[in-house]
Amino acid sequence: MKYEIGQLVIGKVTKVKPFALFLEFEDGTSGLLHISEISNSFVKDIEAFGTIGDELKVVVVSIDETNGFMRVSYKRVPEEEAFSTHNNSVRNALITKGNDFEVLKKKLPKWIKDTLKEAEEEEND
Repeated sequence: MKYEIGQLVIGKVTKVKPFALFLEFEDGTSGLLHISEISNSFVKDIEAFGTIGDELKVVVVSIDETNGFMRVSYKRVPEEEAFSTHNNSVRNALITKGNDFEVLKKKLPKWIKDTLKEAEEEEND
């Protein structure tokens, strides 16, 4: 995917440092959300805004042309577009039960077989 400065994107937190959150985007591109781009207020604890696995909507601020690494901002996202899974009270994740994955368990072997067959056919083309 080709990103542009000013674009809104959702990233997943992969690493937390006292000065920044490191994010990964849908296509595998990496980015840095520096503590200064989280809020206009003082940020005492960066983990109050994100921990590993959380998703945040951010604005692309700059892109390194050599490796595609992005610097992003959370505080520049328009209020009506803001999105974060950090706060569990606004998380829309489903609660799973023990048997919720039975369908997956039954279908997974066929999916693997079909995928291997497709890969083999592509290799032979």
